[in-house]
Parts: sequence; structure tokens; C-alpha cells
Amino acid sequence: MKIYLLRHGQTDWNRDGKFAYNEKLKLNETGIKQAEAARKILENIDYDLVIASPFIRAKRTAEIANNGRKNLMIDDRLRERNAGILDGQLLTNVNLKGFYDYYQNLEFEGAENIQDFCKRVWNFLEDIKVKYKDKTILLVTHNIVIRAIKAHILGIPADGNIQNYGIKNGEIEEYII
Repeated sequence: MKIYLLRHGQTDWNRDGKFAYNEKLKLNETGIKQAEAARKILENIDYDLVIASPFIRAKRTAEIANNGRKNLMIDDRLRERNAGILDGQLLTNVNLKGFYDYYQNLEFEGAENIQDFCKRVWNFLEDIKVKYKDKTILLVTHNIVIRAIKAHILGIPADGNIQNYGIKNGEIEEYII
């Protein structure tokens, strides 16, 4: 099965360098332009369906980028990792290595721990591999979800830190799983 990973377009919190779990964040003007640019790229890609996070920014990116071409499904397992007390905090003020370290599995108040989060995302991947084994799927989701997907495909780095698996807002990557 082939998947395309599309990270949602930019929000004000992304622009400002903040942890952005909040499900109600909307695309800003740059984010809308990123989704439109993704639509142009996707015009040359043959995919069978779109599965997106239920969060407003991901769902809207999927709607703009897909432009009604294929069926759009929402799957709660593609929602962003709950950052708990870190939500809205500047990324520069947080121990990012600890937050993304699969092996340390640190606890942050109110946050989803990294191993449980990865298990949720990996279960989603295993489900779609069975259900859509001969299909090409566009997944529109969040950066930490994309990091977990790439950790499943590429393996967890030796140091356990999946942070480097992220992509930019509006960026698309292709994988065979």
C-alpha cells in the first residue's frame, strides 16, 4: 500500500512556535495557501481516498487539497498527540528531546505519553494496511502523528528521539507500507 502524508497548513500557533494540540485552531492565511499549493501537487498524484484528523486545521487542509476529488474520511486516531500542560507553550521552553523520546517515555501532566500515542497511530496503520492493502491513501494529519507514522515505517532511531521525523506545514511525503 502507498500512502501520502500531508501535514496540515500553518496556524498562528505554528507560526509563533507553540505546541499546538488545541483541536479548534484554524488555518491562517499562509496555511490556506499551503493547502492550495498541496492541491496543485496532488493534481498529479493518483490516490484512492483521503483520511484526515478530525481537528479543524487538518480537516480543512484535506478539504482544500483534495478539492472534492476523492472520498474524505475522518479518523480520530489521526488526531494530534495531547500535549497536556505543554499546549500553547513555546517550543523553546520545553524539553523537546524528552517529549519525543520513545524509550524514556516521560510523563508530562495531562499529556498522552509517547508510547501510548505511537501505539494508537500504529494500530491505525495496521488497520488500513489490511482494509486498503491495494490502495493509495492520502493521510492529512499533524506533525507528531507524522513522526509516529515515520517511526513505524523507518524504525525508531537508536536514541529513541522521533523529533527529526517531522515535516513542514503543507509538505507532502510518499511511503510504501
